[in-house]
Amino acid sequence: MILKSNFDPNHAEKAHLNTILAAPVMPEGLVSPFDHAWGYLDKPGEMEYHKHYKEEVYFFFKGNGFVRIDGEEIPVTVGDVVRIPPDAMHTVVNRENAELLWAALWWNVME
Repeated sequence: MILKSNFDPNHAEKAHLNTILAAPVMPEGLVSPFDHAWGYLDKPGEMEYHKHYKEEVYFFFKGNGFVRIDGEEIPVTVGDVVRIPPDAMHTVVNRENAELLWAALWWNVME
C-alpha cells in the first residue's frame, strides 16, 4: 500500500497562537518515530516566537522567508534544511505576499 500526503491549506488548522496554518506531514495510518507538522504562511507574517526542549528540523518546500533562532535571522528558500537546537527561541518569518511552506520534524532530546 502506498501512503501519500500533501499539504492543503483548506484542511489545515491554526496553530502557534493562530500565527500559522498547520497539518500533519505523515499520512494517516503511518506511525513515525518523531512528531511532525506542515507550517504555512500565505502572506507577510510570523509564527509565534517560541522554544521547547526538543530537537527540531525544518525542510522548506515553497517560497522564501527567514528563520530566526535566538535572535539571529537566516534567509531560507526551497530545498533548505534548518536545525533548531533544543531550548532555542525560534520562528519562521514571511515578508512576501506569497506562500511559504515548510515541514517540521521534532523529537525528544537523547541524553
